[in-house]
Amino acid sequence: MTLRSIFEPDSIAVVGASASPGKWGNSILKNLLNDGFEGEVYPVNPRENEIMGRTCYPSVLDIPGPVDLAVIAVPSSLVFSVTEECGKKGITGIIMITAGFSETGNEGQQLEKQLIEIVERYGMRLIGPNSLGVVNSAIRMNASIISRLPNPGSISFITQSGTLGLALADWTMEMGLGLHIVVSTGNKANIDDVDLLEYLDEDLHTKVIAMYVEGINRGKEFMNVAKRISKPILTVKSGRTERGSKAVFSHTGSLAGSDEVYSAAFKQAGIIRVENIDDLFDSALALSVQPAPRGKRVGIVSNGGGASIIASDACERMGLDIPDLQPDSRKTIKDLVSGFASARNPVDTAGLASYDVYNGIVRQMLLDPNIDAMIVIYVHTVMWDASVPARAIVDIHRSTCSKPVIACWMGGAGTEKGEDILKKGGLPNYPVPERAVKALASLVKHHGFLKNIKERI
Repeated sequence: MTLRSIFEPDSIAVVGASASPGKWGNSILKNLLNDGFEGEVYPVNPRENEIMGRTCYPSVLDIPGPVDLAVIAVPSSLVFSVTEECGKKGITGIIMITAGFSETGNEGQQLEKQLIEIVERYGMRLIGPNSLGVVNSAIRMNASIISRLPNPGSISFITQSGTLGLALADWTMEMGLGLHIVVSTGNKANIDDVDLLEYLDEDLHTKVIAMYVEGINRGKEFMNVAKRISKPILTVKSGRTERGSKAVFSHTGSLAGSDEVYSAAFKQAGIIRVENIDDLFDSALALSVQPAPRGKRVGIVSNGGGASIIASDACERMGLDIPDLQPDSRKTIKDLVSGFASARNPVDTAGLASYDVYNGIVRQMLLDPNIDAMIVIYVHTVMWDASVPARAIVDIHRSTCSKPVIACWMGGAGTEKGEDILKKGGLPNYPVPERAVKALASLVKHHGFLKNIKERI
């Protein structure tokens, strides 16, 4: 059965809706009403007649119209009767916020089996239990406890940790990063990573899939699905240590498995595994707005020699090459800079950051057949306006450039105008060279996976 009723519903019932601030049923209902969801929203609570100006129904069976999705936030003692009522109503999608199932041990596992028996008997699909909700920014649906709706974007985020995932969604908003779908999977009792990957592969709004994973339920099916998907898939896998692996089971009831096995499996499936959360979203940003390079040869330009050296060292550590430029390129670049500057890769402009210098150097390096991708660094000083070199490279990006360009505007205060120009121009920007290099390395890995893994399917 399609997952459309969960991610693209026309009508939603909030079962366990509450008029009391601080309760999950209150937060979810408020988010749905305040964030602009245009479908029907029905509060359900037998002890209330009206909540937030909406008629409140004793049961989903009392709702006069059809309901696609039920978000259930009731005590665990009421879960089975409420789920049964959802099935009788003809509801096909459920997001189960209620916890107290397989993550608690053997008794909870038995309760979860009973819950899934009801779900499957009525042909419903369920996110959770122990989920903190689902977001679809394209239809302004915030069926979660995220404090505000993310900016629309092309990155979809699957997270097995509810609170971490929702905190990260808030964090991406502070970064100005756009998200499309955010889904807190919870215990993955009925809908797991395989189902979600299949849905996001078909979803037209999703360009990049980012995942926080504690454990995979259906390993072979997961591998097969991931191999078929040409969209970039980025993963942070927790539970790498023995203690962390034990913590995973008590968190969501998932078996973490061997870290080495996961690393090998991800590589075979063409999934980019990153080390931490910063890398996850840094790489997702680059992959969502830049093409994958055809190789791993990187050109670097900076107005500060130290920054370009740091970038070069990072490239070497990440397996990226810093090739020599062709003689014609070096001659053209030499004509643009002073005698103190270096016209070799990495190019050091010796402090110059004018429009003509950055535009001319980057344009020439992109034309060089020895270069597959560019990292452009600007180190801010009071002598220059950070918006000028930003505009210089964005103007190139807007033309016919097919090679990826990654920016690194360093200096914090004073670089804001330049950073805004880069963002509007579709160029990913990072505050330090190492983060820019890691993001570019993910672009290179994705191209390699497309060439060596995905195209064979």
